[in-house]
Amino acid sequence: MRRWLLGPVSVLVFCAVAAAQRKDTVYVASDLTGEGNLNRAIQEKIDAGTLSNTVFKLERLGYYILTGTITVPQGQHLEIVGPPVGRVQEEGPPQIVWTSSGGVQMNFMFDCFGDLTLKNVWLRYANTAGNQVGTTIQFEDDEVANQSGKGEVGIFENVVFEYAPCPPNAGGAVTVTAKHFKGTFRNCYFRNCIDTHLRYYGRALSFPYATTGWHNDYVFFENCTFANIGYVYMQEGGEYGDEVYFNHCTFMNVVMFTLESGWWYKMFVTNSLFVNTYMFGYVPAQLGGGVPFGGTIAISKVADFGFSVPFTEQDRHILFAYNAYYLEDWLTDWMFNCPYSKEKKRAREYDMVVVPMPMLNDSTIAFFNDNSRFPYMEMANLYNGLTYEKDSRTGILVGKPVAALNPRLVVPPTNLEAVKVFMNYKWSTNADTNWAYQPEAGLYQLWPLPENLAYGNDTLKTAAMGGFPLGDLYHWWPEQYARWEAQKEQEYQRIFTWLQTAQDPAVGVKELVERTLPRRVALSQNYPNPFNPTTRIDFSVPKAGRVTLKVYDIQGREVATLVDEFRQAGDYSVTFDGSSLPGGVYVYRLHCGNTSVARKLVLVK
Repeated sequence: MRRWLLGPVSVLVFCAVAAAQRKDTVYVASDLTGEGNLNRAIQEKIDAGTLSNTVFKLERLGYYILTGTITVPQGQHLEIVGPPVGRVQEEGPPQIVWTSSGGVQMNFMFDCFGDLTLKNVWLRYANTAGNQVGTTIQFEDDEVANQSGKGEVGIFENVVFEYAPCPPNAGGAVTVTAKHFKGTFRNCYFRNCIDTHLRYYGRALSFPYATTGWHNDYVFFENCTFANIGYVYMQEGGEYGDEVYFNHCTFMNVVMFTLESGWWYKMFVTNSLFVNTYMFGYVPAQLGGGVPFGGTIAISKVADFGFSVPFTEQDRHILFAYNAYYLEDWLTDWMFNCPYSKEKKRAREYDMVVVPMPMLNDSTIAFFNDNSRFPYMEMANLYNGLTYEKDSRTGILVGKPVAALNPRLVVPPTNLEAVKVFMNYKWSTNADTNWAYQPEAGLYQLWPLPENLAYGNDTLKTAAMGGFPLGDLYHWWPEQYARWEAQKEQEYQRIFTWLQTAQDPAVGVKELVERTLPRRVALSQNYPNPFNPTTRIDFSVPKAGRVTLKVYDIQGREVATLVDEFRQAGDYSVTFDGSSLPGGVYVYRLHCGNTSVARKLVLVK
């Protein structure tokens, strides 16, 4: 059985973009008269062997035209940073686009055999003429990084991923072809990631189609928005993630799977808002005796995965709490009255008429309700904005939105007539059409973007933990976001404790004595990992005694003592600050009584 990578920890500390150790800074001029400034600046540092010691800083509202794929060599780290982004045109993020010149291989915007950090940038999956480009950011497998325990690392903070269709490898805006990918997405916006033909593309994060052997160690999304997209997160072909976490995210106009599939091991989805997700709905005649997937998440039995995993049902930890689901009136009406459904009703093929997805399907709810068989699966504080009633003439289930839970978005990013045509095509002829919302805003680099996913519903405004609004606070509730940032350490402590113990610490402790104290010495994987400059380490001791927790370099030399004292039985956490140490792999070792446990951590500089 695999252990926790993150553990019951706060995620207040993310992998920092700026290293504590001083890096060289290269200021890259915007492509005002030519093309390829960013390509040339990065290639120069690759040739000099100093890429990992360099930060590439872009201009505010800059414009960077790629003339070829930017390849991150094995063992290297590429870091690109824009200025802090404001909320007026003059403070917009720098944009990276493709050249319109012919003869350029555009399969990969970034091909990462090493690690990648992007902050405060706008990636537009199009060329300078505004035409969509099938391209992706790909993380390749690195056996050396795998053996060291670091794996392949992607850190994205305040990045706009815009207009990403299906790439040639049939992945996503970010594609994983690695065995140990570790991805952090904070304050990101996946906008208009649509494919004019395929309803199940584009995607935010995905493995390629029909591959096997790739794996996510963990992926973490915080305060992210996904608006107008095929899928958000894809798992197929026996490829899955150990730890998949979403907190304070907004999902809007998702054609099919929001979070696919049901192969979750350790997962939480919390404080999030789902509006018009799984717009494709389901056709009863096509279920084959099964149940519809659901508009948010679904859970499958381990026995039904079709491949082997290193965990059992009892090992799985899944938390789905403080979330709302709503389908707008136009969508439920269109499912029942679009030309495709009207044709089926005229032909009395009533089981071929489209039905809206429920928030959760019955089998998933059964997992959450069976605490004896699935002790660590919890759902709580859900706002289901969809009910059903049978049409009196045909017996068809018709979706009925709950008006009291209508978010009433300020400016929804919905190209209404175009998306209705697209959905009708996908239910019928599968013809192509572009349903993006105001893609010209990206073409002309307008900032802020025209949509606004804040909302007027007073219930949802205070429905998240701590009385905050549900969904992405960073983009749509900036004043609330500042308050949330100040308390998020406590929020994450609550979430991770709830996830690990199936007990919400905010509402009291369940009377389960066997979970009150740890039964054995345990040392969790530090989080974040890799990190710079601080990380958190959780450990447990089953009985009182002398406890030491020390850090050693790869040669076995002690470099830090974190704990060396008598401790009562219980769960503890400490913060390790590596500011004074060089980057590299270190070992931290917990010693309690006759038991010693060690793990590796990776300091990135």
